[in-house]
Amino acid sequence: MVARSPTPTSRRAVNASRYLGLIVMSIGIGGAAYMSGKGSAPEVRSEQSRVYVPEFNVVEVPVPDRPVGAGVTMRDVPIRLEKFPEHQLPQGVVRDVGRVRDAVTLVALPGGLPILDVNLGSPDEASNPLVGRIPPGMRAMTVRVDATSAVEGWARSGSVVDVLLVDKNKTTVVAENVKIISTERSLSAAVSLDTEAPIPSTVTLLVTQEQCLAINTAVAVGKIAFALRGGADGERWTNGEFDAEDLSGSSGKKANAKVEGVISFGRGSDKRNYALVDGRWIPADTVPAGFFVHKESNGGGTD
Repeated sequence: MVARSPTPTSRRAVNASRYLGLIVMSIGIGGAAYMSGKGSAPEVRSEQSRVYVPEFNVVEVPVPDRPVGAGVTMRDVPIRLEKFPEHQLPQGVVRDVGRVRDAVTLVALPGGLPILDVNLGSPDEASNPLVGRIPPGMRAMTVRVDATSAVEGWARSGSVVDVLLVDKNKTTVVAENVKIISTERSLSAAVSLDTEAPIPSTVTLLVTQEQCLAINTAVAVGKIAFALRGGADGERWTNGEFDAEDLSGSSGKKANAKVEGVISFGRGSDKRNYALVDGRWIPADTVPAGFFVHKESNGGGTD
């Protein structure tokens, strides 16, 4: 049997069918890839964020070139200038070292850090530490105390007390919220728990000018005593005076009691007076001042 050779026309048909098959296959693969990618998470596009750097006003401030001890005159302190953001500087920073050349360091100063006015003082303040603790307008005064008036010695440096005047028949609050700044010439606030420790005989008080006059006047009148306050107690006394008559309970008298009315029953020796005091009727020996009892035929009456 004789084999037939393909003609040019049949070869073109075969090639065309191959090309068509490749195109269909490509479309199928592309479609499958599209469908699979459609269900995946969307791509996150990263955007570069802008960084804003704030601009600060930088100033030059004099600082000690090295650490300095207390009691050194500022003219002897080596100084250099350092740059600091102005908004970070605390209050009272020394900007001009020339104005404090005659001052003395009250505490040790670290090197490289700004100098504060509060850490500088006069030569007197450096030699007398108590002077540096007296604010402008205030005064320091010393009074004698004993175990009773000094609250067994618990009223020490740093304590806040109320000063009382104990007279023969009356106790009066002379000054409130007074700070003790020294006991027996000691500025230490530590209180010894040793029962054998001596009780201070003198204390120095930080007072206003008016309190200074009042306490000194009270010392000549009677005995001074302290009432120790708690650290967070700023309340004022509701009644700053108490006399011997307020101790009597026979008349039913109360300090600062308000008498609102008086009523009387009976006649002669059987007559009884009652006073309305702070909402309660209590027996009264006499009719309080400012009230009168209207007498009626039955012997009773009201104010």
